[in-house]
Amino acid sequence: MRNVQQLAAVTAVLLAVSACAASPSSNPDAKAMAIHERVITFDAEMDIPLDFMQGDKDAGKDTKMQVDLPKMDTGKLDGAAFVLFTLQNTRTPDNYAKARKEVDTKLAAIEKMLNTYPERIALARHADDVPKIVKGGKHFVVLSVVNAYPYGEDVKWLGDLYGHGLRMVAFNHAGNNQFADSNRPQDKFGDTEGAQGGLTALGKQAIAEMNRLGIIVDISQITKQAALQAVELSNAPVVASHVGVKAKVDTSRNLSDEEMKAIAAKGGVVHIVAFPSYLKGASKEQQDDLAAIEKSFGLKTFTDAGAKLPKEKMPEFQKQMAGYRDRWANAGASVVDMADSIDYAVKLIGIDHVGIATDMEHGGGIIGYKTAAEAPGLTKELVKRGYSERDIGKLWSGNFLRAWKAVEKAAGK
Repeated sequence: MRNVQQLAAVTAVLLAVSACAASPSSNPDAKAMAIHERVITFDAEMDIPLDFMQGDKDAGKDTKMQVDLPKMDTGKLDGAAFVLFTLQNTRTPDNYAKARKEVDTKLAAIEKMLNTYPERIALARHADDVPKIVKGGKHFVVLSVVNAYPYGEDVKWLGDLYGHGLRMVAFNHAGNNQFADSNRPQDKFGDTEGAQGGLTALGKQAIAEMNRLGIIVDISQITKQAALQAVELSNAPVVASHVGVKAKVDTSRNLSDEEMKAIAAKGGVVHIVAFPSYLKGASKEQQDDLAAIEKSFGLKTFTDAGAKLPKEKMPEFQKQMAGYRDRWANAGASVVDMADSIDYAVKLIGIDHVGIATDMEHGGGIIGYKTAAEAPGLTKELVKRGYSERDIGKLWSGNFLRAWKAVEKAAGK
């Protein structure tokens, strides 16, 4: 009898030890995953290819894209800002029309995804739609524009696209345009830095119209002067949907402390983006490797390639760049670097004003978070650093939703 009792006691102890080992509270990764599943996760900037929802780019299937519905399922990524984006060109009616055709194609593709998979993903037209969609077991889309260039010389398009669900707009990409100065002026367009004094008259008019409609003003990609003007002019919070911290990596695409403080003071949100070169500076060896490729083709990578490189040389250029990326694949930024930038922003402007983005399908993706399927990797790093579930919820979506609600309230929506 005593042996039976001893065996029972030992078994109970072993079961208790096993349960303790398996419990989320004692297993950091399990704890992080449990938190990740409970909070609403949102990527504030995600691009799509021009042939999205065609052939092997069907988002309902497991594709080679960084973001599709199966990867969002795996990574428990609830939603994303799906972006209407096209490259800049010179300001002519013909070029506006060509660019507009591209973004219209992307809009149709996003709507095709929503119509093809209504049981899996839905459009969020209002901030309060988001928790309802997620509770219903679906992913959600926030429709966004990055680069207003295709829309020409008026602001009527804002109302038209609002009807389609547009809820966030960034005026620029690489190059000054009719709305604002870009923080990456392009020589090929005859740009000079700050040539228009920040926002143009059309840009200021657009902000007023966005405030009226209830569209979020996104200051990503515009100059510091334009960003501070936008914060001042807007009667609602503004956001930076996909940026880095200038104090960590000194590039024109990253925000200064002054800009981040101004955004926070207005109730806005700075979304730290999983874009390698905005999170971690390249080593001298890496810079030299890239410089050698640039010299051999007589261009500056990422700014001149599309304009200066003859089509017949493009395949070799792409091959060289693929080799460069392979050589330095393990030297790039990781979730540790992204969390470092998040830490900096949180300490500077507070936990209520920082968010998360990736810029996937447009150069985004880092070690530990290269596709939507790896989204929990960032949450694990944040848990490791002591962020609470409440704070992680704010970073992933809570802050953005609060700012969105404030934009809607200001518009009387």
